[in-house]
Amino acid sequence: MTLSQKNYVYYWLWSGVVLISLMIIVGGITRLTDSGLSMSDWNLIMGSIPPMNETDWQQTFERYKKFPQYQQLNAGMELEEFKTIFFWEYLHRLLGRVVGIVFIIPFGFFWTKGYFDSKWLKRVFILLGLGALQGAMGWIMVKSGLVDVPYVSHYRLAIHFMLAFILIGFCLWYALDLRNRTIKILQRSSLNRWLYVIGFLFIIQLIYGAFTAGLDAGYLYNTFPKMGGQWLPPPLLHSIHS
Repeated sequence: MTLSQKNYVYYWLWSGVVLISLMIIVGGITRLTDSGLSMSDWNLIMGSIPPMNETDWQQTFERYKKFPQYQQLNAGMELEEFKTIFFWEYLHRLLGRVVGIVFIIPFGFFWTKGYFDSKWLKRVFILLGLGALQGAMGWIMVKSGLVDVPYVSHYRLAIHFMLAFILIGFCLWYALDLRNRTIKILQRSSLNRWLYVIGFLFIIQLIYGAFTAGLDAGYLYNTFPKMGGQWLPPPLLHSIHS
């Protein structure tokens, strides 16, 4: 790649980092507001168009009423309340479509213009594959909560969450590689050890954070950093001493 081509690809990758980060934030709000099951179907094209009038809203709400989340958890919910949870899930999916467009269309342009050699084609196909896997995992999560029990497995949630961070990681790696910064970082042997340790702890924290959100475990204690006035949760201390 020429210098100008590298710049285009560099900023393209960084746009992916920003958009995926925004998706993670909106996805977190979607999870915490229990909005993820408000859209009971998946239509790649027409699903990008929200209800446009009161009749559309009523039809969408009636469809939602047929599923376990409304019947078991939200019976009696009003249309205005439904609009709120629908908004967050709709925004989350819309951002997913935007991310897909931002990756696919520039990739097609770069490819036809000869920006990528075989090495970079493999890299971009990894990104596209991870993006497709992420979208499929999101739908698997939603679909699993539309049958019988209106909950999504915290394991599926953690996989969905971590795939987003893996995507960000690859985008950052490739972007920094265009600036030769990954080599400079990795050459600092004294720094490598701490990077691995911090990275490992960071990953564990992310996974447990997804478990906490998926199981609503955060409601157990509403204080920080202590839990129930103790550094270790009282039930854990009780089990240790018993």
